[in-house]
Amino acid sequence: MSNFRYYDFNQDFLLPPSLREWLPKGHLAYFVSEIIESLDLSDIVSSYQGKTAAGAPAMDPRLMLKLLVYGYCVGIRSSRKIERASYEDVAFRVLATDQHPDHDTISTFRRRHIDALNQLYVQVLRLCQEAGLVKLGYVALDGTKVKAFANKSKSRTYVQLMKSKKELEEMVEQILREAEEEDQREDKKYGKGKRGDELPEDLQDPTKRLEKIKHFLKKIEAEAQDEKIRVEEETKRKKNEDRQWEEETGQKVPARYPQSPGVGKKPLITEARRNPTDFDSRIMKEQSSGGFIQAFNCQAAVDKESQVIVAQRVVNQVNDKQLAPPMTEKIRQNVGKLPRRLAADKDYYSERDVATLQNAGVSCYIPPTEKAEGKRRTDSGKTITEQMRRKLDTGIGKGFYGLRKTVVEPVFGQIKERQRFRQFLLRGINKVAGEWALITLCHNLHKLHLARRPVPVSSGNSMDRAIYFSNGPVPF
Repeated sequence: MSNFRYYDFNQDFLLPPSLREWLPKGHLAYFVSEIIESLDLSDIVSSYQGKTAAGAPAMDPRLMLKLLVYGYCVGIRSSRKIERASYEDVAFRVLATDQHPDHDTISTFRRRHIDALNQLYVQVLRLCQEAGLVKLGYVALDGTKVKAFANKSKSRTYVQLMKSKKELEEMVEQILREAEEEDQREDKKYGKGKRGDELPEDLQDPTKRLEKIKHFLKKIEAEAQDEKIRVEEETKRKKNEDRQWEEETGQKVPARYPQSPGVGKKPLITEARRNPTDFDSRIMKEQSSGGFIQAFNCQAAVDKESQVIVAQRVVNQVNDKQLAPPMTEKIRQNVGKLPRRLAADKDYYSERDVATLQNAGVSCYIPPTEKAEGKRRTDSGKTITEQMRRKLDTGIGKGFYGLRKTVVEPVFGQIKERQRFRQFLLRGINKVAGEWALITLCHNLHKLHLARRPVPVSSGNSMDRAIYFSNGPVPF
């Protein structure tokens, strides 16, 4: 007789099982649950206050956040897949306490509270800081292009849209003319009062397309006006900075300012393509493949000590120019101080930006482009650009700049591989920014989870709620 362990597929439990025993101790799902319970969710909870009691009660925001955060941590982001996982995946089932929100509820919750995720990102970052994972001795800055939830082939220029608009108007006019002729023929054949006075079905599609194109054209025209205002404000800011530099140093900087759109020969509306599915996205070059994708530019500033993301941002500009100062300011806003050293590639270099950062006490390691010419001279008589080249040509400079790739690029690799994040699920730059905040929050949670070490709980009275790390407890 074979010696097997007892097995009966139809055997029930004598007592109800505890969901908390279904996963091993130290599992990421338990950690996500502890973190979400510790966060301030008042902004999300308050949005439900004052609602009528009609209908079924809403799902608890903590439950919904746990499912979303854990899903994004392990690379399951689709609302339908999260719903299915609440039935089939033990970790999701434990977090949901055997409840099963449908995919519409999950999707609506994500869209509704996407703006609040930026604040949750900062709260998790503060936990990383309290755990000793944020040193700010060396921060590397870089960006990665992430696909938008839009088809690149549908992007059109303003001129192309005007041409399509004209063609559709002519098509509609022809269909109307043919409809009128058909009406007259039917009136002669059947008499008046028949259904022949209705427009044919093939008119409906062209008219809908025409209305969409007209709406799209208005958005492009409005964007052009906003861009004109932005350029004028930027020019004014740069002139004030140059005036202040001249007053402080006595040097007059020969500067060229961007020409305002619609002034002189510069057209108000450029020939850049816009996408009707996600108007805020742009066609960008992807460095890994060398091809072009419909995308957003996702920025991350990463601390060297633990690869924690200390600042994040989403923009739709195709390059990284002028992003170093605002990203550095975001670091200060998030954790209360500036980094000692900041490294970035040549796409971030600007003599104006380097001067701004160095005046704030940040030592920069950003190589100038080969064609960059220095204009601002320091007390030594050399320009900031010349000084930067000499600084990066030393052994120390080469060493600090060489660290950049080992700090920030693995982070993007971890996000794209471990979290399987290669395309946004939401549209519009505001919602995309919230989704990127959720992605970076989950990355930092992984780092926080790895730094955790088990500490035995004392007998007797329960200890104050805390997460323990290698350098001691971090209170909630």
